Amino acid sequence: MTPLRRATPEDAATLAGLNAHVQGWHAAKYPEAFFPNPDPAALTDYFSERLSDPACTAFLAGEPPLGYALCSLQVRDISVFSPPVRRLLIDHVAVAPEARRHGHGRALLKAARDLARELAVDEILLDTWEANHEAHAFFRAMGFSPRRMLFHAAP
Repeated sequence: MTPLRRATPEDAATLAGLNAHVQGWHAAKYPEAFFPNPDPAALTDYFSERLSDPACTAFLAGEPPLGYALCSLQVRDISVFSPPVRRLLIDHVAVAPEARRHGHGRALLKAARDLARELAVDEILLDTWEANHEAHAFFRAMGFSPRRMLFHAAP
C-alpha cells in the first residue's frame, strides 16, 4: 500500500524537487514552451502559493515522497454556450522514474477521484501533452479518455 497524504504549503520544496524530471521531459519535447531548469526558489514559491489556495489540493505518494498530483477545483457558471459545471482539474501528476510501476500513480489518481467525490464535482479533467504516450496509456487504464484536442501552428 502506497503511503499517501495531502500536501501543505510546507511541502512546496518537495513538490518542486519532484517536478524536476517532469519539467525536464517537457522541456526536451517542447523547448519552445518550457524552460529546462526553472529557478528553484521561484518554483518553490509557485508551489507554496498554489498550496495556499483553498481551491488547490496536492497529494504526495510514498515516504519519502516519490510522486505528486496537483488538483484544482474549477467552477464555471451557466453561460449562453453551456450549463454550469464544477470540475476537478488534475494539473500535474508525476512519479519519479525509478518509482514507477509500484502503485504510486494509481494511488494519486484514486486520491484525486476521492477528492472529486468529496467536492461533488461533475467531472475530472486531466491535462497532458500529446507526446506523453506512456502516460496516456496509464491514464486510459485508469478510466480516463481523450475529450478535446488543441492544435497549434506558427503565425
